[in-house]
Amino acid sequence: ATKEDIFHFFEGYNPIQESIVLTYRNDGRATGEAYIGFLSTEDAKRAMQLHRRMIGSRYIELFISNKDEQGRALARFGNR
Repeated sequence: ATKEDIFHFFEGYNPIQESIVLTYRNDGRATGEAYIGFLSTEDAKRAMQLHRRMIGSRYIELFISNKDEQGRALARFGNR
């Protein structure tokens, strides 16, 4: 999925588009994991309603994270 796919998946839950971070393996291939921020904690909790839904043909699992984890991912993978 692209950053745009992820953003549109969470529309209605106040996602922050610039916060989306995709993660990659050492060989440069995507891991299939991503981080995304929301305007509020409440928005993030509401977005959990989308757990186990689909983006196109991809099954999505959601986990609550925190800004530290997202920051580490951004530092490691940049804003690809």
